[in-house]
Amino acid sequence: MSLAGWRDGVLTSIENLIDAGFHGRERNSGPLAFVALFILAWTAFQIVAFSSIGLHPDLTELFGWSRHPAAGYYKHPPLGALMTAAWFSVFPVRDWAYQLLAMTNAGAALLFTDLIARRYVSGGKRLTVLLLLLCMPFLQFHGQRFGANQVLLATWPLATYCFLRAFNTRDAFWSLAAGAAAALAMLGKYYSVFLIGGLILAVLSHPARWSYLRSLSPWLTVAAGFIVLAPHLRWLVETGYQPIVYAFSIHSSPSALKEFINAPRFLAVCAGYAALPVVIYWLLARPDRATVMDTIWPADPERRMLVVALAGFFLLPALSVFVFGVMLSSLWTMPAYFLLPIVLLSPPSVVLARRPVAIFAVAMLAFTFIAVVGIAPVLAVRNFTGNDEGDRAYLADLGRAVTNAWHDRLHRPLPIVLGATHLADGTGFYSPDHPDSAPDSVIAVAPWITPERLAREGYAAVCAAGDNDCVGRAERAGGTQAAPADRVIVDITPYFFGRSRAPARFTVLIFPPQSRQ
Repeated sequence: MSLAGWRDGVLTSIENLIDAGFHGRERNSGPLAFVALFILAWTAFQIVAFSSIGLHPDLTELFGWSRHPAAGYYKHPPLGALMTAAWFSVFPVRDWAYQLLAMTNAGAALLFTDLIARRYVSGGKRLTVLLLLLCMPFLQFHGQRFGANQVLLATWPLATYCFLRAFNTRDAFWSLAAGAAAALAMLGKYYSVFLIGGLILAVLSHPARWSYLRSLSPWLTVAAGFIVLAPHLRWLVETGYQPIVYAFSIHSSPSALKEFINAPRFLAVCAGYAALPVVIYWLLARPDRATVMDTIWPADPERRMLVVALAGFFLLPALSVFVFGVMLSSLWTMPAYFLLPIVLLSPPSVVLARRPVAIFAVAMLAFTFIAVVGIAPVLAVRNFTGNDEGDRAYLADLGRAVTNAWHDRLHRPLPIVLGATHLADGTGFYSPDHPDSAPDSVIAVAPWITPERLAREGYAAVCAAGDNDCVGRAERAGGTQAAPADRVIVDITPYFFGRSRAPARFTVLIFPPQSRQ
């Protein structure tokens, strides 16, 4: 058989697999296999690419919160920490398990997006929706840093799917599910208020809006949402709205000029993220003018709802810059793009030939293989030799060194570690004892660490050598009676496949219990 014949045979087989797995709403084998392959391949990529350094500070911070499930935390609402707690109740506390959590969350985002897509498209279009999402960096790359933004990758499409089912059926189950799912998104990050705003605009754009609003459905949705949110709302009031105060303290705009500049820049970067999938869609579909107009403003009210919701996900945050005076990051929009490929491919006049879709699928599969086999090892070396954030190359060894210093002195598990935020949180994850930690020794934002507990159990602190401010904060956290019994200087030299990195010196302070337990 000639090379051309072999190639045509392979592509024909792929076309048949696509038809078998993605045709109609009832076919689930294709999306499930796609997501399973995605999770497997990209978890392997993350494990290899970050094998030379420790976890990002966002992940170690979230792990510390997860050890104390609560209705909220000083930076964010609780969903990310609760998901992490549930995950590590099953999986060991290891880097690879955290990477698997992140990619499983991203895989769930793909599955929930497919639930929406199958309502509007079928066959090769259904697969193309998922492939176009992978042409943006959010699921495979930014999705790795599991945190408040990444939690929304799955909750936004889930909430949207439940809402669409509720709107179309007025069914009590879907109405309650829509409210609960929207509340879960809010419990991930308050940025999800723009999800809710976009869905409200979508309702108002539909000719049947008054029929829906007069029904029981929206009231069930609102009631379910408030029931799910109730514990967090109570916590917010009791703690003086800590996450909201924190957000405004960090992201407030310094001037009206900055706000004026930030909004269009925000939208421009968002458009840049969408550029590649739009270009690929254009090459696959070759839409004429009528199709473009039907995509931008469909005559079908069901599809028009998707367009309005998608526009609201981006325009409402941009307008909020002027209302709330908050500087937005374009990365916060990462959960908002899931409707884009559905909007582009849902017009009936968009017809995708089987062969280009098969070639697109093969190209994405080849890119994934190259990423795992070729790019990930290069990134591992680059991460090791580069200037990583938060001394990540030193964290694993440092966590063990702090634990050993404590054990050598007191012969008991290390209960608490204070000091520089990234070092304390990193020690909390990498220490075999998994001690509790507090950012920069500020125990007020970690209510599970009290002055009484510090006195009763003792604690360690870790700072960069010469960071006297860090040492002073750690000493003051324990009260006037706290005094380090030992000050240990630790030199850490990381190694990775025969390469060494410049040694770094850290100060470890041991504060023994002030009273017997």
